[in-house]
Amino acid sequence: IKLLLIGDSGVGKSCCLLRFSEDSFTPSFITTIGIDFKIRTIELDGKRVKLQIWDTAGQERFRTITTAYYRGAMGILL
Repeated sequence: IKLLLIGDSGVGKSCCLLRFSEDSFTPSFITTIGIDFKIRTIELDGKRVKLQIWDTAGQERFRTITTAYYRGAMGILL
């Protein structure tokens, strides 16, 4: 399942993704350039589901790059 994290720059999208996918946290601010993604497998209703969570850059200058990755997404987290 492909999910997208979208929102303004500096709001914590990458931190949420890191916490969910790797159970870690970094207090430093690192700007996402373009797009990044992580994979986590979870169990949902007794079935194993692989999540692809795509972290988009929040800065306006990357908007044309990041919107190309929206295709095929089954959900968006704002």
